Amino acid sequence: MSFRRDLTLAGILPHLARDAAGWRIVYQGVTLRSAFQPVVSITHKRVVGYEALLRATNASGHLIAPDQLFARAKATGPALALERLTRCVHFANFAEQNVETGWLFVNALPQLLRVGASHRAFTDELCDYFGLPHHRVVFEMIEQASTDEPQFERIVDSLRERDLLIAIDDFGTGFSNFDRVWRMRPDIVKLDRSLVARIAAPGADHQFATQLVTMLHRAGTMVLGEGVESEDELMTLMEADVDFVQGFWLGKPASSVASASSDAPARIESMWQRFHARAPSAPGTPVELASIEEAVLSGARAYKSTGGLAAAAQLTFRAPWAQRVFVVSRQGDQLQPSIASKPHSGPARLAPLFPDTASNWSRRAYFKRALASPGRVAIMGPHYSLTEGKDCYTAAVTVETNGQIEVFCVDFVANVETSSPDDR
Repeated sequence: MSFRRDLTLAGILPHLARDAAGWRIVYQGVTLRSAFQPVVSITHKRVVGYEALLRATNASGHLIAPDQLFARAKATGPALALERLTRCVHFANFAEQNVETGWLFVNALPQLLRVGASHRAFTDELCDYFGLPHHRVVFEMIEQASTDEPQFERIVDSLRERDLLIAIDDFGTGFSNFDRVWRMRPDIVKLDRSLVARIAAPGADHQFATQLVTMLHRAGTMVLGEGVESEDELMTLMEADVDFVQGFWLGKPASSVASASSDAPARIESMWQRFHARAPSAPGTPVELASIEEAVLSGARAYKSTGGLAAAAQLTFRAPWAQRVFVVSRQGDQLQPSIASKPHSGPARLAPLFPDTASNWSRRAYFKRALASPGRVAIMGPHYSLTEGKDCYTAAVTVETNGQIEVFCVDFVANVETSSPDDR
């Protein structure tokens, strides 16, 4: 096949061939086939999509890694041919299996999207010919820089305008970072396998994963953890509120969608059973919301009646999880030092942040929520404490003293046994 002449869908279709393993195309001695891996929605407890993966073999039947195959090709020539041939094979194999619902994830090289109108026409022709609506196709932008980022962004906008979904692949490596998320506003961000392994490793701070996912959600994107190979990795992603997962633990790639997904129902059921039965991620007995509210309100009432923070703090510290008590004005200013349950000066590395008087905490969510609902306890966390130098939670409630509204605040830990003297 001459890629210069036959890159239209009409030119490619005659080269599609069918055998027992599915549709294939032979290009320059390399046979291109498809394999599919299921994408599972944790919340919906079912398979919601399939990533199409290239399986390429040479004339001797030996596998060729897709990265190596594309690396040998030039961006404006054979790489474009390979990209279009591969997509055609994937669409043909996926459409033939009559998958009624679910997304089809296909990889896309950013530098090849710069071809503009011809790329748009080819994608539309593929969807029309194989009967796959645009809203069921997810383009994965793999981790490579585009030679023309503004043009690339215009092409991405064009895809989105036609209801095609956009995903950023390999997030956490190379060019797939927050800068691209801010500019592209993708529908889905895929956490790279290496990142998943690091955040789920023994001893890793799992709150990092939670905060990362929260940031991506606030950027308006769904999050997919890829390369899941163990239950522990899956549990970490579930606790972090990741939306979707894929990997060998849930289903290995196969030419048949049904075969690739055959283990998924049982795996989904087992992951939820373990999630519900799991022990808390941190040691100790989890603090109950009712006990938090009771302790904070008791301390706030004592502060209102006496005006003395020390006495109110000692009453609050009857709760073993309470670490620090402080009061701020309606404007968020802290006018008197906070009181810790165990006297200490804070971590030496945070010495420039002490004393904590004259601080302003009006940007914190607990402060805003407490003012918005006077008399009700607002809770925020986990967040990084600028006095403890680690994650903590904060509960706050408004209190009226001498005609002035103040906010009574308590820093606390999530599990009682973690509040040992060494931790404070």
